[in-house]
Amino acid sequence: MKKIKLVEFIGRLQDGGAETLVKDYALMLDKDLFDVTILCEDYKPESSVYKTLRENGVKIVAMYEPSFFINKVLARILGKKYVAVLLKQALKKLRPDVIHAHLELLEVLYHARSELDGIKLFFTCHNPPQKLIGDERPAERDACRYLLDHNGLHIIALHETMAKEIEDMFGIKGVSVIRNGIDMDRFQNVSISKPEKRKELGIEEDAWVIGQVGRFTYQKNPEFTVDIFHELLKKRKDAYLLLIGRGKQEEELRKQVKELGIEDRVKFLVSRSDIPELLKAMDVFILPSRFEGFGIVLVEAQASGLPCVVSDQVPEEVRLSKNITSLSLNEDKEKWVDALLKPEGNIENYGDLEDYDMNKEILNLQKLYLQ
Repeated sequence: MKKIKLVEFIGRLQDGGAETLVKDYALMLDKDLFDVTILCEDYKPESSVYKTLRENGVKIVAMYEPSFFINKVLARILGKKYVAVLLKQALKKLRPDVIHAHLELLEVLYHARSELDGIKLFFTCHNPPQKLIGDERPAERDACRYLLDHNGLHIIALHETMAKEIEDMFGIKGVSVIRNGIDMDRFQNVSISKPEKRKELGIEEDAWVIGQVGRFTYQKNPEFTVDIFHELLKKRKDAYLLLIGRGKQEEELRKQVKELGIEDRVKFLVSRSDIPELLKAMDVFILPSRFEGFGIVLVEAQASGLPCVVSDQVPEEVRLSKNITSLSLNEDKEKWVDALLKPEGNIENYGDLEDYDMNKEILNLQKLYLQ
């Protein structure tokens, strides 16, 4: 049987939820059925996602190579139309049967539509639809409409509520649901113990450890976590905060931590490939996002058995354990502090963690590609 030439298309290859999902797709799809290439605008060579893909021999094509600086400048000046020119050049070489786009790339596909004949198109909506393909992003919305009508675009949502919203937005049926799954065994059977990992990190065995994993961006709201942690230290001086990730706000966060005088209690851990072990070292997980399409890291935290304190902007569909406390970002800091020190959970309805096993979800994705 001839292999299907599949391109997973994403903007920047770095550490993040969508990027991690693309990595898992590339590693877990049946190699006898699919010839997978990851096509990106550029990448962060120090990121865990990029390193893991390279180590496993996954093909990565960066459109900005070989002249990253020049292409970045031109893309910034000329916008998505210029990125589409680079995409057309890449597609002529790759000649894919299937393109699966992620994040803000529908406008790019629209401007490259002359090269899309005969290619099956998929798009995963990783953020709330209104923020990604709705009225808040009219260019992406209009591109989505065109590709639905003229190129048979198949949209994939992360959960049923998102799928219904997309169907209502565009007056369509048949939006598929492929959950952001994880490798359960990787998070539930960690070889290192909590004391061993804490020792490695320079943390006392009996300390109280709070952690947040994710990009240092406005969406993930890490500055809120730092403020809450500063208040928490007044009640528990032996506490530590692990900020795991990287992003545009890293310098601002480091400055905030320094100004608050808590540098010795906050550890910045960037580009880490040992997330399951780091979760093992924690006592409680925090995710105070301003908005979320899903929040795969919360599945990982729950699979690790951690109690979690999250904002009420995190979708209900990702609440898979009764040990979740959901709070408004407008609540008093004291309530967040109390929840982090005594995370007893306050939600009544929660789903089934086993529904998010990537080994099951990858089979559903393969069926979509093969249809």
